[in-house]
Amino acid sequence: MKKTKLLICYISFGLILLTSCSEDSNKLETSYNNGEKITINSDKTEQTKEPSQSMFRIDMQVPKTIKVGDSFEVKGFLINTSNTVWSIFHGADIFTYAIYDNKGELIPRHEDTIAVNDIGISTTLKPNSKYKYDGQEHVSTKLYKLTVNKPGEYKIIGQAEFNINYNNKDYEFQIKSEPQEIIVKK
Repeated sequence: MKKTKLLICYISFGLILLTSCSEDSNKLETSYNNGEKITINSDKTEQTKEPSQSMFRIDMQVPKTIKVGDSFEVKGFLINTSNTVWSIFHGADIFTYAIYDNKGELIPRHEDTIAVNDIGISTTLKPNSKYKYDGQEHVSTKLYKLTVNKPGEYKIIGQAEFNINYNNKDYEFQIKSEPQEIIVKK
């Protein structure tokens, strides 16, 4: 009887030891991203891919109709279309805008010189989030304020320039929006 109890104890101890040492298929890992706690299931985690242009897009809010010579504002948004949280770095002039006439010719800005403070800005872009930055006081001329002096149909294209440092490698991006049409009336 004593041997049976001892055998049951050894078997029980062995089972406990085996089950505690086996791989836990539901293991959770916790990490921190800019102070934000992220908990993930390590078995189902995919390796984050290198950042690419296909992970971002530019959207713009542009008035459809404006008057000749009137100043108007364009609002550009950088959108993270990936499932990854990215830390981006950019200058005060992250967003720039170009106007093209119906022949595809670039309409020049009226300012002779645009001064931009050489600052670095860092922000975090979460999946499907929009980011907007207008340069604030770091740009001599508001890059989002545009003027057209001749009536006609025009297209505006927005561009965002930014960097991502991923796995100790810098990735530079210049992403352009789809052209948006505006009509300039007298």
